[in-house]
Amino acid sequence: MTDDPLPDRRALAEGRAEAFAELYDRHAARMLAVARAITGRTADAEDAVHQTFLELYRSRGALASARDERAYLVRAVRHSALRVRARRRDEPMEREPATPREPEGDPELEHALASLPAEQREVLALKLDGELTFEQIGAVLAIPANTAASRYRYALEKLRALRGGGG
Repeated sequence: MTDDPLPDRRALAEGRAEAFAELYDRHAARMLAVARAITGRTADAEDAVHQTFLELYRSRGALASARDERAYLVRAVRHSALRVRARRRDEPMEREPATPREPEGDPELEHALASLPAEQREVLALKLDGELTFEQIGAVLAIPANTAASRYRYALEKLRALRGGGG
């Protein structure tokens, strides 16, 4: 990943605070957006990101040796977000309005996004919020890249249809 590589790998492996602060500064917003798309709640997404950074610190050797840093970070926050969401299963899932990439206050879009199948909504979030390639999404979700691309395309088609077919 050339556009926003991990901070010094040795500093991460050693658990240096400044390396983790840099990691947080570079990736927290993206991770929060992905977690919020999965959990549907800002507070839950913040919990998931916090939990992820604790786990990243604990397993800092694995983080420092990750081949694809962005995919590693998104996979980590996805797992945390799924755990947070699973703890809330007994509560009704009320999505808060607008994720960071959604237009604020567009109830039609919010309804359309909520109506997508979970696997399509997740691929959409990983592509738009996580800024992952289909290959990276495939690795995160353990599916072929072509399947990730198809889910993304189906999500876009469904959103267009739900919004009145406008391109």
